[in-house]
Amino acid sequence: MESLIIILVYAAVAAIAYGMRDRSVDGTTVSLCLTCVNAMITRGAGGEERIACTCGGVLRPVTFTVCECTGYCNSRNTSKLVRIKGFVRDEVGVYAEVRIP
Repeated sequence: MESLIIILVYAAVAAIAYGMRDRSVDGTTVSLCLTCVNAMITRGAGGEERIACTCGGVLRPVTFTVCECTGYCNSRNTSKLVRIKGFVRDEVGVYAEVRIP
């Protein structure tokens, strides 16, 4: 009889813990949009925050906390200009054509 009570108490505690668990993906409730280069974030004086996504050229309001996004691009990511050899003229030649005597 005592073991049945222990099992029931254990099951009740497990059910309560399951119901109160954190449902975020990585344990944080901070939106992924806060570090995205495509996000337009507006913060008010009273702590109010509005986020809009500009991915794809259209301004769309985001009304929920984003934890995963296919259009995410880290704002700390430094992109470099890509030069493909053979398709760009030599810069010296370009300036020589425009030079005024």
